[in-house]
This record gives sequence, C-alpha cells and structure tokens, in this order.
Amino acid sequence: MVESTEYPGDYEFDLPGELVSQEPPEARGGRRSDARLAVLRRGTDQVEHRGFHEIAEYFEPSDVLVVNNARVVPTLLHGEDQDGKVVAVSIHSPNEDGTWHCLVAPEAVCRPGARFVLGPERQVAGRLLAEADPGVWRIELDPADGDTLYRLAEPIYPGYLKQAPADPEYYQTTYASRPGAVLFPSAGRHFTPAVLDELRARGVAVAEVTLLLAARSHHFVRQLFQQQVAAGGVGDIAAEDRVDRATQVKGFDFPGAERYEVTAGTAETINERRSRGGRIMVCGTSALRTLESVTGEDGRVPAATGFTRLRIVPGHRFHACDGFLTNLHRPKSSELLLTSAFTGRAPLLDVYRRELIPREYRFHEFGDSMLIV
Repeated sequence: MVESTEYPGDYEFDLPGELVSQEPPEARGGRRSDARLAVLRRGTDQVEHRGFHEIAEYFEPSDVLVVNNARVVPTLLHGEDQDGKVVAVSIHSPNEDGTWHCLVAPEAVCRPGARFVLGPERQVAGRLLAEADPGVWRIELDPADGDTLYRLAEPIYPGYLKQAPADPEYYQTTYASRPGAVLFPSAGRHFTPAVLDELRARGVAVAEVTLLLAARSHHFVRQLFQQQVAAGGVGDIAAEDRVDRATQVKGFDFPGAERYEVTAGTAETINERRSRGGRIMVCGTSALRTLESVTGEDGRVPAATGFTRLRIVPGHRFHACDGFLTNLHRPKSSELLLTSAFTGRAPLLDVYRRELIPREYRFHEFGDSMLIV
C-alpha cells in the first residue's frame, strides 16, 4: 500500500448544495440511464458530454466490465446491555465462523464479553468477542443468519439525503445479488438491463465481484443511540459526545476492513479477456479496490476471498484497471483521492471546476457519472 502524503485541503472545490442530488431520475418518471455521462480521456483535458445510455459506444468487443454485485441491507440494531442501558450496533462483513464485525455505541460498553439484547422485540442475543480493528468489534449473534438480522434492522442512508428514498430499490443496482453491504456501490446504479444487454450484444463480458461496504464511522450508531436515549432509554449522551469529538477523523474518510470475494469464474473471465488484448473496465471504487487487492504484479486476477484494507492514493500502480467508471465525489473524500490516483489530481479537479460544476452535473449516489478511458 502506498502511504498517502496528500492533504484533504488539496482536494477542495466549491460544490453548490443544489448539485447534491436528492433523488434519482426514476423518481421523476425517467430511467436510471437518463443520468449524464462525462467521458474524460486519461492523460488529457479532453471531456465529452454524453448521456449514460450511450456508454456502450466507449467499449470494445474484447473488453470486460467489472461490477460490484453487493446488495444494500438494513444493518442498524438497537437494544440494551446487561445493565439495561441503551446500545446501538451496525453489523457488517460476516465471518466464516458465523460471527460478524460491528460498530457499537456507546463506547463505554465495548469490552470483551459484553452482552446485549437487540431488535424490535429484543429477539437477538449478542456478545462482543474482541476488537478486530480500532473501533471495530467481532460479535457473536443468536440468531446469526443474515436474512433474519436484516429483517430486524434499520437501513443506513447518507446524511446528505434530506429523506429516505421513496423506493428502497432506488438504493440498489439492478444486478445486486449478494446481500450484506451497509453502503451503496452506487457507480453502477445507472445501468439498466437494456444497457447491459447492449454491452453484451457488442461482445463485452460483464463480470461480478463482491465487496460488502461497511459504515465509515460511528456516526449512524451514535445517532441511533442518541435517539433511543432521547426516547426514554438509559444512557449518557454527554459522555458519548466526548468520545465522538475525541475520535473524529481529521483526514480522509478511508474505509476500514471490508469483506470481498472474487469467484473463479470472474477471475477466468477477466484473465481471458486481458490475454487477448481486452481492457478491464471497472465500475466503482469498491470493485476497483477489490481487484487491486487481489491482482498480482503480473496482472493476473486469482479467485480469492478475504478482507481488504487497501487505500488507493496517488502513486498507486494500477494492476487491474484500464478504464474506470465512477460517480462524482464530494470534496476531500477518499473516493475523490482514489479517482485522482487514476487521473492525476490537477486534471481531475480542473475537470470538476471547469466542465462539470458550470454545467450543473449532479453529485453523489443519485447524480451523474464519469467514465475515464
């Protein structure tokens, strides 16, 4: 991993609030593929302004499109600890042994052996086992199966959305098939079955990887903890606020360890396409981090599963990406930093400032798209 010497202030630009998209085209009677598409020629300042439905024109028959098939699920659970005090938990990244990773609030309850009862009827028993990473705990749950836990949990939506999506399916890709993501691998939300069929008709292969995106911080569990205390539960909001202030991340919002899977079929497809001169066209930062985590120096992609902590920053040598499809990212974000590692910082920020913001491109999950080739 390349250590970042970048500073958030180097990735600042003026993003007008009205360009932060609150709803997708479907909410206004349109289609997912009605989003706009900015096509940036890598190594140049050339930008073409197109519609996403035209994206197939930028693919060759020998290419492979790699997407993250993770499906967003509800993960927030609240309840009480053994002393009857409020706790809030966000589960993610299930382990082979049936345990889970989680974020917990308040910090005061976080110790090995701490026991909770969670869920609307307190039908889930939980026991903290050990800290897997700073602030991330391994938890034993009963019942432990995802289907049951997701039915009992509440979803997480980004704080910039003023209200939850009118239709939960707006917050999924059309090909999402592997439940377990806390956050949305949203670069692929513009793909409709028709657009994917057009790519396949041109000869393009579509390969799927899985990365189960987790919450980046304790913001949502702390918010739920505060809500439950305000509603009459027992808990010390002031103490948790002090922890929150003391642990606020000052730099980029890099993701923590997240579970990934690359199947043998996906690895074979990618390697076969590249062996005959095809390009690996990666959709989204999560798919890109997955591929870059497993690909060897020789460029071959193996079948693999595990946890990635990869941080892609300028100076990273890309092994598994020839073209990159991504959303438009907020200032000072780790996604913007990753994208600049592929394009260069100055060219990317220049395109944002000169081409995209003046043309009122829409940002974030429900916004517009950029293809870098």
